[in-house]
Amino acid sequence: MKKLLSVLAMTTLLLAFNSMNLIAQDATLTTKTATTKMGYTVLNPGETIKIYKYVHSGHSPKVADKFPVKYYFVTKSSDVLQDLTKENLKKAFPENHAFHDALDANFKEDKELINYDAFHKIYKINRLYQNSVK
Repeated sequence: MKKLLSVLAMTTLLLAFNSMNLIAQDATLTTKTATTKMGYTVLNPGETIKIYKYVHSGHSPKVADKFPVKYYFVTKSSDVLQDLTKENLKKAFPENHAFHDALDANFKEDKELINYDAFHKIYKINRLYQNSVK
């Protein structure tokens, strides 16, 4: 009986954890709902374009490749997390054509948007944004 109860309790905990991860990916994400407990980490809290990293943790290491790390961003004008893509960055700053051109010139693929400028100690998209508003 005790063994059955412990298995039931463990199953309930796993289901609750997995449902939290599903909610995290399906619902509208905001800076308030994208918490560390849900698998989100803010990579650059002091920068204009904040980058969030999401790691799906509700699976075994054997299937980790099926759940790649996802990146999101927020700006000062919105607390809703958006997928980190060139298209979404351009939509977030629709009037900043210098920023659009810098994104196109510096990044061929969306996966490059996470690049860090070690010399200036800032993520590259934020460096490009800073240069575009001078």
